[in-house]
Amino acid sequence: MTQQIGPILLATDLSARGDRALDRALQLTKELNTKLIVLHVMESHATPARLTTPVWRRLSSDHKSLAERELAEDLAAAEVPTEVVVVNGDPLARIMETADAYGCSLIVTGTARDETLGRLLLGTTVEKLARQARQPVLVVKTRPRKPYHDVLVATDFSDGSRQALRAALQLVPNADLTLFHAYDVPFQGVNTPDDAVVSSFYKTSEQAAARFIAETPELPKGMPTKVVLEAGQPETVLSEYSFNHRSDLVVTGTHGRTGILRTAIGSVAERLLESLPSDVLIVRLSGEE
Repeated sequence: MTQQIGPILLATDLSARGDRALDRALQLTKELNTKLIVLHVMESHATPARLTTPVWRRLSSDHKSLAERELAEDLAAAEVPTEVVVVNGDPLARIMETADAYGCSLIVTGTARDETLGRLLLGTTVEKLARQARQPVLVVKTRPRKPYHDVLVATDFSDGSRQALRAALQLVPNADLTLFHAYDVPFQGVNTPDDAVVSSFYKTSEQAAARFIAETPELPKGMPTKVVLEAGQPETVLSEYSFNHRSDLVVTGTHGRTGILRTAIGSVAERLLESLPSDVLIVRLSGEE
């Protein structure tokens, strides 16, 4: 029996680029039989009107009531329980406070295709959420044409990877899972490693994968778990594999022995978020500071 999941929190800036995240959040809320909390944070400091700012926001002084009306209209046809929250303050702090206050199990947010806006969002709110939020953070990039099914779990076979895998199984209980491990071969790209050396690193990864699967009882029984082992940097080989196999969702932890996103999540995480063609679920290791 699937454990009941807590409410889902959608953090939205009410721009057109957030529509995909809204649609995905509604879809997941319905699939998981839970409630959707939709949060819009009005930043406390005054910001100059820009062409990218929605017209209703540029032309109105009562931002709060208009934001509530806009969200009410967006959710009018929702087939799930919803609640709208519009508050002032720092977006990161308010997102985390709201997620904790409502006992949310997942934070959903969108990202922009516009380079300037996209880098601003990825470099601040999403990155910091992935570092600090207790809940997994789902970054929606693609139009949600169908439920998630082909799920690619990036793993370094650490406890952090196992927590990321468990979060994936909770979010997509009937997923077609693939465990993906990028292993490093020293001097690759400088000198061509000897075949025996490459084979040795592959064999070590294969053994680690077998131990990881044996020690993860949550994995579906009765059929072998698909494992893909590739030599190279995760942000390169993971993106290529995800693109070529049309993965719906890539799941990764923030920390581990080799750290798929490494401790300094900003560098590799931003490259992954920018390069991956699919949506990305980032799961922070519990107890990680």
